[in-house]
Amino acid sequence: MTIDVSRNLNNGMPSFWARNFEHLDIARGDRVLQVGAGAGYYSAVLAEIVGSAGRVTAVKTDPMLASQAQANLVNWPQVDVISGDGRTVDVGELDVVIVFAGSTHPSRCWLDRLIEGGRLLMPLTDESWRGFLLRVIRRRNRFEASSIGAVSVYPCIGGRDDEAGKHLHAALEGLPPGKVPIRALHIGDLKPDDADNVWFQAAGFWLERAAVEGDAVPSK
Repeated sequence: MTIDVSRNLNNGMPSFWARNFEHLDIARGDRVLQVGAGAGYYSAVLAEIVGSAGRVTAVKTDPMLASQAQANLVNWPQVDVISGDGRTVDVGELDVVIVFAGSTHPSRCWLDRLIEGGRLLMPLTDESWRGFLLRVIRRRNRFEASSIGAVSVYPCIGGRDDEAGKHLHAALEGLPPGKVPIRALHIGDLKPDDADNVWFQAAGFWLERAAVEGDAVPSK
């Protein structure tokens, strides 16, 4: 379903997002931040999953679309619709953050607000809007990271850096679609000792490379 033809903005395939939801293990009572709520279709789906004891905060930068989503979601009181920047909206602790637009780097607020075991799913995309779905799981003070598949999606306002987009494109070049060799996300600047472990780096974070077949095995 097309939301805005002039911006090439559409609702996305329900089957695609249903599969993505499965990778997040969303449960009854969960607190979910949805960045890029559109007209509220997937906000309603998320509300049904978390139930009346849960909470969905649906954020949209476009005030007109946010107003439309608010009207569409009147029958789901567990959904709060906010017109604003989904990268900076702070609603406290979260079990799940799911982002419907592509960035070159995550928001620090998303990572900081995840509880132990909390999950983030976001499209990490280059300048051509293509990339992969980055899934992050918080394990105390560290973040497990993996790719759950390729994606091409509308860009996230405020979440893009041109130079980082070019570096991401180069890092993805030659890889099978969605097959990204990463195992952890790190917050902050890269330290000299970590240089050999980095797969991709952008503003405020870097992704640690996973071992792949053919890597040398350290001698004992």
